Amino acid sequence: MHLKFFEYIVIYLSVLLVCVIGGALARISFLGKGGDEYTANIVFWSITALSILFYALIILFLDGIIVLFRKVFPKKGSSENSNEDFIPSENLENVGEKQKQIIDENTPIYLVENSEENSVNQTTESVNLESIRKTQLQQKHKNETVKLQIALDYTGNQFALYVTDEDLNALCNAVSLYSKKEGIPNGISVHTNGLTNLDLYHFGWNIWNYFRPIKQEEISKLLKTVFVSLDDIDLDSIKSHLKDEPQKGNIKIQEDLTDYQKT
Repeated sequence: MHLKFFEYIVIYLSVLLVCVIGGALARISFLGKGGDEYTANIVFWSITALSILFYALIILFLDGIIVLFRKVFPKKGSSENSNEDFIPSENLENVGEKQKQIIDENTPIYLVENSEENSVNQTTESVNLESIRKTQLQQKHKNETVKLQIALDYTGNQFALYVTDEDLNALCNAVSLYSKKEGIPNGISVHTNGLTNLDLYHFGWNIWNYFRPIKQEEISKLLKTVFVSLDDIDLDSIKSHLKDEPQKGNIKIQEDLTDYQKT
């Protein structure tokens, strides 16, 4: 039990005891004057209750006097505090702002700084991510362009002596569409002079191997669609002969077109 509670108990018990003693004395006095027992008991309880009520009124009166005294004679510095705590009704909307300003001088101000730093960091991270994405997309496009150019250079080197310029351009356009996984138009008809079907198969396998993982069915379609000499050969037969006799013919099997460019 706290000491403060103990003090209250002692005070109230003392007051109650005094009130009971006062009621008992009044009862005894009443009986001494010839009063009856029943009326004496009523006098006892009445005096006791009135004493308690009188005590309560005195306490309330004294509390009022003390409050009034403090208002009339405030302690030093209390007026300053009261003025600081008082907020005019017309400035109620600024309460939140004033509360933010009432900060201990010894306490570091981190909230606003951290908020600004977080905002700057998030903006910086966002800019960095966008910059990284842009750089990666540019690098990817560059790599794809370089890779396609190698395939087109290889195609030109292999067919320059065996097809017309117009057919070579059409063939290079078909290779470009194949690398982008786009459909090959049916209107292309490339006539070769001096190349066998085995050469065309080897060319198809080299292009397929270079642009993996596109399925071999797609390169077989390209060969059949583009080269006139393969019109009557079905796709399954073309696919099954793509790598026959790798080192025979004018166009041989090339495992890496990048290495071919170096030779």
